[in-house]
Amino acid sequence: MVSALGVSVGASAVRVAYPDDEGAVFRSFPVDSAHAHPEQLVADSIETLMAECPAADEVQAIGVAYRDQAQAAAVQAAMGDCRLVPEVTAVLRQLEASGQLGDHSTLVFYDLGSSGLTITVVDRLTGEALGAARSDEISGDGIDRLIRDHQLEQERIARPVDEAAEWALTERCRRAKEELSTNTAVCVPGDGGLLLLSQDNLDSLIVRPVEASARLAREVIDSSGRRPDAVVLIGGGAHIPLVASLMESWLALPVIVPAQPELVAAEGAAVLAQEHSGRAVAPPAAEKFAKPVIRAGALVGGALAVVAVIGLGLGFGNQVRGAEGEARPAATQPSAEEAAPSPTPSPVAPPPAAVSIPEPAQEEASVPDPAPAPAPAPQPLIPGLPQIQLPTLPPPPPLPPLPRIPGL
Repeated sequence: MVSALGVSVGASAVRVAYPDDEGAVFRSFPVDSAHAHPEQLVADSIETLMAECPAADEVQAIGVAYRDQAQAAAVQAAMGDCRLVPEVTAVLRQLEASGQLGDHSTLVFYDLGSSGLTITVVDRLTGEALGAARSDEISGDGIDRLIRDHQLEQERIARPVDEAAEWALTERCRRAKEELSTNTAVCVPGDGGLLLLSQDNLDSLIVRPVEASARLAREVIDSSGRRPDAVVLIGGGAHIPLVASLMESWLALPVIVPAQPELVAAEGAAVLAQEHSGRAVAPPAAEKFAKPVIRAGALVGGALAVVAVIGLGLGFGNQVRGAEGEARPAATQPSAEEAAPSPTPSPVAPPPAAVSIPEPAQEEASVPDPAPAPAPAPQPLIPGLPQIQLPTLPPPPPLPPLPRIPGL
């Protein structure tokens, strides 16, 4: 049963997430010409989703992640009753639920969306934003335009003749960019010819804006006064392989990329809305989207536990093996109370004295092996001349007895 919805507002789409028994379900509503601002699409998106949900589902709370105060005011005017949460808080909450942050305490959120880039340095313990900056010099839409211009300059495709053809070409460029996140080359058919693009072509087109974003990240880190532990890539641009590699090399920090980085804020808003409504919620994306991380310490600890169990099973510790193979406790010396004589004699014969069973090492030490006698040093045959070791000849066989002469 749906009890909470989470919403994130982007320049190109409004994304809605709601948890269920198997994970989180997402719906994306693209911004169209009927809505002047994305915030106006929030209410319509939720109404559409509510109409599509089964009748048994009941929404208890709605959480909306906002980027800044202006967006929060616009969402409040369009929605009315909803829980507004900062986008950074929603992202951090979902990352905590997924278990992907490890031991990192200070994080850099690199959020590359369709309209621009937002970089935020976040204290994980308090959730405080220590520094932030936004730039439109690099964006998802800007990368699509770079691909479009490159295709037209190379005369690989025909120029669009009207607005509809222009929109279709832009969609093909966006599709090619998205497919290159998992392929080394793509071919997108359409009117005007085939759109051919390789990963190397895309990297050469965007390397300068991505490097400029890395310099901006350095500036935000320096102004925050903290040294981060990791970079978290979110937004649709996190799928671009060059972004992750350049951030890692320029900032000298490990990079964390969620499985669906463009949906992290929506799901975090759903989790916060559910918690605010007073009903506990399990982190659904931890099993569905997050990749498990096996730490070296956990692996070593597991190996030690296995060794301990095997040791007990083989009879290590205070047990030894009997003649028939069953384990029995090792005999020990009797205590003072056990050794004291009983005041009343007993007709039963006393038990045999306890015998201490020596360890294998003690048995070997009690009977030492005789040391072999040292071989005598060879004596020189002729002093002053080179010595030649002659082989030892076997003794000659005994001679047969002589025949006896008759009459003698």
